[in-house]
Amino acid sequence: MNIAVRYFTRGGKTKKVADAIAKAIGTEAQDCIAPLTEPVDLLFLGGAVYWGGIDKGLKQFIEQLDPAKTKCVAVFGTSAIKKEPDRDIEKLIQNKGIPVLNHSFHCRGEFSGAHKGHPDSNDLEQAAAFARTALKAMK
Repeated sequence: MNIAVRYFTRGGKTKKVADAIAKAIGTEAQDCIAPLTEPVDLLFLGGAVYWGGIDKGLKQFIEQLDPAKTKCVAVFGTSAIKKEPDRDIEKLIQNKGIPVLNHSFHCRGEFSGAHKGHPDSNDLEQAAAFARTALKAMK
């Protein structure tokens, strides 16, 4: 099974989650600046909400996804305010005709002193568990 992990981050919080996911499944997380170069069975894709929306860098990555080369996506995200940023990401992916796993992962990210220390070690353990569960769902 070919698996990839891509993320977009400004402050490094989503990268921490992406790294925990990648480590749990034995691969490397890459910034979404790195395009997918080969077909994937499962793409873990994460980002955060900035000023109420998804960053244009993440949107551009989603726009270039090829439904013929991306079998399924597992979405994850971080945010300080919005409770489910992953839903916005899921909608963009589904609009491309790419299936999204039924469950996603979200945790708080620290921003301007809110949610200080997040994602913390518990958040990262939950992210790793999410990755293992998503992988099992694909088998």
